[in-house]
Amino acid sequence: MKSPIQPLAKLCLLALLPCSLINTSYAEQTLSSDPVSVESTEYRYGAIYSPTEASTQAAIDATAKTATTSAINDTKNNNVTKADTLGVASLAEKKAKRESLFSSTSKSYAEAQSTVLLSDYWIYDSWVSLDTDIDYDGYYSEFTVEFDADTAYDSALVYGVIYLGRNDRYEAIHVTSEFVLYGEDSSDAFVVESRLLSGFPAADYDVLIELYDAYSEQLVAFSDGYDDADLAYLSLESDNHEYIYEDTVIVVEEHGGSTTIFSLLFIAFTLVVRRVIRH
Repeated sequence: MKSPIQPLAKLCLLALLPCSLINTSYAEQTLSSDPVSVESTEYRYGAIYSPTEASTQAAIDATAKTATTSAINDTKNNNVTKADTLGVASLAEKKAKRESLFSSTSKSYAEAQSTVLLSDYWIYDSWVSLDTDIDYDGYYSEFTVEFDADTAYDSALVYGVIYLGRNDRYEAIHVTSEFVLYGEDSSDAFVVESRLLSGFPAADYDVLIELYDAYSEQLVAFSDGYDDADLAYLSLESDNHEYIYEDTVIVVEEHGGSTTIFSLLFIAFTLVVRRVIRH
């Protein structure tokens, strides 16, 4: 007599096959490589930040008067070409050039740490809030970074670069507009609200914030997850990965749910019992 176990085993394997295929497909999507795309909005003093040429020029004049002994001036001769080129450009042109310069730029933790910084500038504190999780899986596609940078001078014109990274490798995602630091004022924090569109599979990411002098283009300060725990282990994913996960759940519920598996197992068991009774 043929053993009834073989048909039962075959039916069990067939019942589990759809779930196996779905899980494999999801893993491939999660590990896929997409181009990095991010949308960001800047805020300061509780409103969307939009600097003007007049306010920026006033800040430049103030910085020139109050920072005459700054170490930044010692580097002026080494940065004449770059600084002068950006100096005659409009705010929009300078921001576009900087975005092009940092586009697709990545650096390791060791590279970030190797830069000699100036003691006249520092990032006093930073905060991160996780804002939007479309599929409720614990990974967010929108988040906000706020940082309070200070200087030893009455005022200084700077800009920032925001990076996201994991495994000690950081990818530049946003170059800020120029903004003014006012000494150690605690109310002049800068806020960047970002939406990850693509290029970031679900994972824990670290944030790296770099601060540059807007005249010399020199990196003057930075902060990361090693300096500030608020910048470490952020559960993030881009929009396209959130939607993929949502579609996968729909497929599982319609075609590979637990009810279907138990139904097939019950049918297989009934067939085996009938065959045993007949013999």
